[in-house]
Amino acid sequence: MRLSSLKLSGFKSFADSTTLNFKANRTAVVGPNGCGKSNVIDAIRWVMGESSARQLRGGSMQDVIFTGTSKRKPVGVASVELRFDNTYGKLGGAYNAYNELAVRRQVTREGKSEYFLNGTRCRRRDITDIFLGTGLGPRSYAVIEQGMINRLVDAKPEEMRVFIEEAAGVSRYQARRRETLQHLEHTEQNLARLEDIAAELKSQMRTLKRQSETAIQYKTLETQVRTLKIEILSFQANQSQKLQQEYTVEMNELGERFKLVRSESHTIEHDLEATSALFQRLIQQSSPLQQEWQQAEKKLAELKMTLEQKQSLLQQNSSSLVQLEQQKVQTKERLQLSELQVETLTTQFDEQNEQLLELEQQTQAAEQNFTDVQAQQKQAQQQFDQLKTQVEKQQQQKLQMAAQIEQLSKNVLRIEQQKQTLQTQSSQIRAQVQDDEQAQLEQLQQQLQREIVELETAIEQLQQNLQSQEDQQHLNKTDAQSLKTEIQVLLAEQKNLNQLVAKQSPKQNQDIVRLMQNLRLTAQAKVHACIIEKFLAKWLQAHLIEKEQAFQEGIARQLKSSQQQPVQIVELTCLSEWIEAPQSSLWTNVAVAEDLATALRYQVHLQQAQSILTLDGYHVGADWVIALHYDEESQTAQGMLSHQVRLEEIEQQLAQQQPQLLDLESQFSQQQQSLQQQQQTLQQQQQGLKQKQKELQQLDVQIAKLQSTAQAFVLQQQQLADQLKQLDVQLEEDAMQRDDLEIDLHALAIKLEAVLPNYKTLQFQVENLNEQLDEQQQQLTQQQQQRENLRRQTSQANQQIELLEKDISFLKTQYRQIIEQIEQAKKFVDPIQLELPNLESQFKAQFQQTEKLQKTWNEWQLELNQVQEKQQQLTEQRHQAQQKDEQVREQLEQKRLAWQAAKSDREHYLEQLKELNAEALSDLTIEMKDHQQKLEKAQQQFEKIGAVNLAASQEYEEVSQRFDELNHQMQDLQNTVDQLKDAMKSIDQETRKLFMTTFDQVNQELQLLFPKVFNGGEATLSLEDDWQSGVKLMARPPGKRNSSLALLSGGEKALTALALVFAIFRLNPAPFCVLDEVDAPLDDANVQRYCNLVKELSEQVQFIYITHNKLAMTMATDLLGVTMPEPGTSKLVTVDLEQAKEYGLVAES
Repeated sequence: MRLSSLKLSGFKSFADSTTLNFKANRTAVVGPNGCGKSNVIDAIRWVMGESSARQLRGGSMQDVIFTGTSKRKPVGVASVELRFDNTYGKLGGAYNAYNELAVRRQVTREGKSEYFLNGTRCRRRDITDIFLGTGLGPRSYAVIEQGMINRLVDAKPEEMRVFIEEAAGVSRYQARRRETLQHLEHTEQNLARLEDIAAELKSQMRTLKRQSETAIQYKTLETQVRTLKIEILSFQANQSQKLQQEYTVEMNELGERFKLVRSESHTIEHDLEATSALFQRLIQQSSPLQQEWQQAEKKLAELKMTLEQKQSLLQQNSSSLVQLEQQKVQTKERLQLSELQVETLTTQFDEQNEQLLELEQQTQAAEQNFTDVQAQQKQAQQQFDQLKTQVEKQQQQKLQMAAQIEQLSKNVLRIEQQKQTLQTQSSQIRAQVQDDEQAQLEQLQQQLQREIVELETAIEQLQQNLQSQEDQQHLNKTDAQSLKTEIQVLLAEQKNLNQLVAKQSPKQNQDIVRLMQNLRLTAQAKVHACIIEKFLAKWLQAHLIEKEQAFQEGIARQLKSSQQQPVQIVELTCLSEWIEAPQSSLWTNVAVAEDLATALRYQVHLQQAQSILTLDGYHVGADWVIALHYDEESQTAQGMLSHQVRLEEIEQQLAQQQPQLLDLESQFSQQQQSLQQQQQTLQQQQQGLKQKQKELQQLDVQIAKLQSTAQAFVLQQQQLADQLKQLDVQLEEDAMQRDDLEIDLHALAIKLEAVLPNYKTLQFQVENLNEQLDEQQQQLTQQQQQRENLRRQTSQANQQIELLEKDISFLKTQYRQIIEQIEQAKKFVDPIQLELPNLESQFKAQFQQTEKLQKTWNEWQLELNQVQEKQQQLTEQRHQAQQKDEQVREQLEQKRLAWQAAKSDREHYLEQLKELNAEALSDLTIEMKDHQQKLEKAQQQFEKIGAVNLAASQEYEEVSQRFDELNHQMQDLQNTVDQLKDAMKSIDQETRKLFMTTFDQVNQELQLLFPKVFNGGEATLSLEDDWQSGVKLMARPPGKRNSSLALLSGGEKALTALALVFAIFRLNPAPFCVLDEVDAPLDDANVQRYCNLVKELSEQVQFIYITHNKLAMTMATDLLGVTMPEPGTSKLVTVDLEQAKEYGLVAES
């Protein structure tokens, strides 16, 4: 792989698109200083992934974009593209199949940076991965820019090591090691999470175990309650049957009495019918007279009503005229009053506005005064705070100095006392040594040491046992707490679900069995309870009746259990297989499909009354489809069935977890007792150990005393003499220091007296300014309150004006309407006054005729009254007979109702027995009160148990299975962790092998190249410590001692660095090498040696170098000239040296 071209567009000084073609292995880039040659090097490093703008001689990444000149506008995008020739397939990786590889990078002024590989957008990591191990990179040894030689020479050992690693291709392994380490961390995190889940499952298993024990107690009490209920209900049913028999005898007696009363009623009814017939004949004969009299009465009433209406209308209109005149006057007065109020309020509003402007001006002036005073106060406060700090500091120094003086005086006295004490001790010291006593004490010491070792071993064993038991106890406690938390969560969820179910259940007829209560789903169906409840939404509240019972009237939905042949459709399951109980035609003719598409495929096979229910919420018939999620009737269930399923699951979980919690608590108490016993034993042994250690310490002290007494006299005499000398020196120093402090204290007191007057003046000034500031604040607050009050008054006056203007408009309209109503009333009154006299004369004539007809009718009425009186007597007799009949009937009805009530009670008791799946017991004699007390006691015990999970055992098995699976997964993850650690170990071994091999080879190459460059001398590479430490470069030019690079001259440093770089190139040649004026510090002789090395290595490596040296230029196969025809813009000039030689333009080198 070799570099074929470099294309720059808008990069730094290359404003136009410029392509540099590299045809041969030695290409020189030449040009004057500042023309942009080094920008070529920056472009190569930038396109290979350089992310630091500082490394590119810029402040930010946008600085690489051409910024424009006085004659050119700036560009918006900078782009650089490298093209590699991969004809021989040495690239490696996925891109090895390409004959040419193009790497491009571009950046915009918005800071958006993009990378492209062969025209396809990619990541920066993809670019760096391609160059890993090839020796290429943004900061590799293949790109040596200005100053890099010095950096290489001055590099620290750790930085020098990077070049050797890049040459060894270790970067690939380091990248793999980082990825492996990330994978290892991720796997360990997953393992930790699985361990947490396993611990949680373990706690659940203990809870479920306890819950299964509670379920057994629950079933025992349930059986006891059922037996007591059956006995009580059977006794009550027998009592109701006896009452029915007694009521039947009484009803037969009342029936005989009812027949006698009925015969008397028939006789009276016959006489009443004869009298009524006579009365009807008389009425028929009087009908013409009655009709004539009634017509006269009717005509008289019509005339009277007409006359009264006309008079009433006349009176009403007259009064209306008077009222309208009054309203007219009142409205006019109100209108004038409102206009006057508007004028008054307008004047008041203008005055308030003027006052508001004056107040605002006063407030602004007050605010300005307040600001000025506040600034003065702040400035004075700052000066006061500074002076106060200075005074406090000086006072603190004064106190410290006084304390030091006092302490030094005490030290002088103490030192003199010590001198006297030491002199006294020096005269009293004596030494007595007893060898026999020392030998006995040493034997006793060895015996105590053996006993102490034995006790320590026993205590250590006890502590280990105690620690293991404490860990187990802590684990059990944690499991119990987690189980309690789970149970509380389940109980809270159960309570909420019970409340929801209670709200959804009908409040009336709660003793009726409904489908929702008896519907039992299989485990497979519970997962899809939401779909089933939408399908059966209208039937969940249906009354469930037995097969032998008949359907009743007045009930919305009723359902009987029935066994039918389920629907059979190939590859589809029948819904009845998902419902354990009850069985009904509602779901035996319904198949189950996965989705709507499957159901529509089988729709053609459906027969009459058959349908398909899909798990994604569709009900499909032979010629219809219902989307249950969008059907309003299907939404009425509101989670009834899914709540019930969840309640069953919660009960199962509680039944499993509560027994486990009890077991854990009992284990915890036992472990607590055992721990206390072991702790007591441990304390006893520790006390014994302390006693032995105390005895050993006493022996050690006695032995030490005996051993040291022999040498004590000489040593103590010498020590006392030294101490006395030290005390004399210290006494002299303390006295001098005390005198110095007294002088400083006197000077500080003089300074403090000079500052205090200014301090008090500033304090008084700050207090006065604070008082002025408070007064200004109060005045400003009062003025702001007055301004706000005046603004509110102005707003209120404006609102009143608007309301009055609306009232004036309304009164004007009302005034016009009253005038119109007066005109209409006057037009209606005049015709009525003309009609009234004629109507009064007609009324008088009709009144006389009506009186004559009424007199004739009264005479006929007397005869009718006599017949009617007889009819009334018979009617009263019939009423009395009816009352007797009604009394007997009521008594009969009461007995019948009592009989019906007894029957209803017996049926109710039998229904309750049927709900309990039991029959009534005959010839049963019990004490009702005792039985009810037993039942209440059993129910209380039943309620104390609380929530019971009946499916605890099944859940325990499921959780255990899941726990085993988690253990298996944890083992797999642990194996993965071990494999990853082994992989990292293997990577480290391979890295070490590669690095050390490369290091030795580079060292050998350096030892060969260095004498060639310097015509003698030697250079070596060495490691600071192990293979992971830094690398040191030591060089010894001819005639000099072996030393580090820092002691060499500039030219020697450059040649040494070049020898190192070329040694690396000879070992692991990069596809190309870029050199930026590395020959600048060399003289002609050394430049010639440098050129010889480049020529030698150019057979394997492509060189692109920037130079100003003529010798280096003559070495190049191609010359690329960079010029700057206009300031700030670089151009390229290409020269083919082979063609130039043919034409004689270049001398042979």
